[in-house]
Amino acid sequence: MKFKTLLTINAVLAFVTGLSCVLFPAQILASYGVQLMPMGLVVYQFWGTALIGLGMLTWFARKVKDSALQKAFAWFLIITNGLSGVIAIRGQYAGANALGWSTVALFFLLALGFGCFILKSLGGGQRAKE
Repeated sequence: MKFKTLLTINAVLAFVTGLSCVLFPAQILASYGVQLMPMGLVVYQFWGTALIGLGMLTWFARKVKDSALQKAFAWFLIITNGLSGVIAIRGQYAGANALGWSTVALFFLLALGFGCFILKSLGGGQRAKE
């Protein structure tokens, strides 16, 4: 898969999810079997604004051609998605319903996709030197 395609997928998922978190926090959480107090919903909305920002960042990064900057974005998204996947697993064991496993899978698939990009770029760099 091309780097631009991965960024596009990440951007759309982050933006749509973030917008949903901001506009419909109680409904989104209820679909995972989670209820929060009013201040918890506000914190969840802050999470949504961060996702909107991440979505916009990755959307605009799609046009980056510099390989060093692409690798920096890839590492950023490996770490962000990987850690989010770990936190999502913690959420599963804290009582979220089965839908939460789709979130775990999504974060790890995104991290894996960007990891493959890094591995591919490292392999290509070694071949270029030989």
